[in-house]
Amino acid sequence: MTTPQPPAPPPFPPSPPARPTPFRQPLPKAPRATLAMVLGIVSVGGFFTLLVPVFVAPVAWYLGADARRRIEREPDTWSGAGEARTGLVLGMVGTGLMLIALFLTALILLGLVLVSHYDAGYGA
Repeated sequence: MTTPQPPAPPPFPPSPPARPTPFRQPLPKAPRATLAMVLGIVSVGGFFTLLVPVFVAPVAWYLGADARRRIEREPDTWSGAGEARTGLVLGMVGTGLMLIALFLTALILLGLVLVSHYDAGYGA
């Protein structure tokens, strides 16, 4: 004796055709993100070649922080978070290098002043 088999479940209905998603325009970059990155690169790279461009590092730090704040505040309006973060970090590194360079310069000048006023006592 055979037992009757249960009926097969009905097949799934066909899925609707995929609708193309509308093309979304890329967001514009935050106004100061790219400038912060460029100034950060110039300040750190310039430190090792000329030492003068390191003085733009605090500007890169400020502009990177400003652009990052703007992007976090309005994420649907602006892009460029990576560039802003790069400018911020390079600005911090450049500012640190600038402070070290200023400290070493002050030590050298202080040493020169002390050595120039040193009298060995030989009446020279």
